[in-house]
Amino acid sequence: MTFLVGDIGGTNTRLALADATGVRIESVMRASNDDYDSFDAVLAAYLEKTTPGDLAGVCIAIAGPVHSGEGELTNRDWFLSVENLRKQTGAPHAELINDLSALGYALARISTDPVCGTKHEPTNGQALVAGMGTGFNVSPTRRNARGGLTAMEAELGHAELPYSVGKLLRDELGDGANVFVTYEDCFCGRGLERLHQVVSGQRMGGKEIVDGFANGCSDATRTVRLFARALGRLTQAMILQYMPRDGVAFAGSASRGILTSTALSDFVEELTRDAHDIVDPENFPISLITDDTAALAGCVQYLEQTS
Repeated sequence: MTFLVGDIGGTNTRLALADATGVRIESVMRASNDDYDSFDAVLAAYLEKTTPGDLAGVCIAIAGPVHSGEGELTNRDWFLSVENLRKQTGAPHAELINDLSALGYALARISTDPVCGTKHEPTNGQALVAGMGTGFNVSPTRRNARGGLTAMEAELGHAELPYSVGKLLRDELGDGANVFVTYEDCFCGRGLERLHQVVSGQRMGGKEIVDGFANGCSDATRTVRLFARALGRLTQAMILQYMPRDGVAFAGSASRGILTSTALSDFVEELTRDAHDIVDPENFPISLITDDTAALAGCVQYLEQTS
């Protein structure tokens, strides 16, 4: 039984073939979205290249909300529907899910890299995936009695920042903090670049900022450490919102750049400060999703659970 799975982000699309055991790594194709007018064109190119034969199912994860079998990318004018997927692939079973939900389902199949925190048994079966790449979003997940997962859809990136995060930014940046209204304004690759512009008055790419921090650049150091502190406060707020005793798993290039750097200590300091005596954040494990095919694995899990 062969599945076709896909992950459409704001910048790139990945497609692959899979079966119940997982993604066939040799079949993975990565495409730049700027090279295509639509997802249909990406899919057509992949089907021509791979000639997969009869497909039992197809599941595509997209960076945007999904409703009634239809979805549209948040940052690109691409529309998808399960009806079109069935027609184009010939698969009898087609699914569309949010890309962060796909990462949530992937927790049943992948391992994550520990960052900090300790999980204490018994847990409540709840976890949280937070994606910081081109944009920001989350997916709360919960294990069920049969060992599967339910991963919930959200669009948190467009919600207003928690008060504690906004206060930190206002204390550090004054009126410069006014540009940071939503989660996505700050906590993504472009948010890091925006923060650096407020801090230094200079435009720099995210990788250049992280490299500058590693090399001792004073402006980059202030930017990265402030970003890490704000992320610590944000994570504490999300722990109180979602109570993910199985842990918080970060995904995306922005989270990897910060949480694998020496700014991790700034993140941990803010994460573990006074949490109003409700929970101890040190008891919530924080980890990183570093597998670039994780969302594809999540699509396989979803197809398995819905077949």
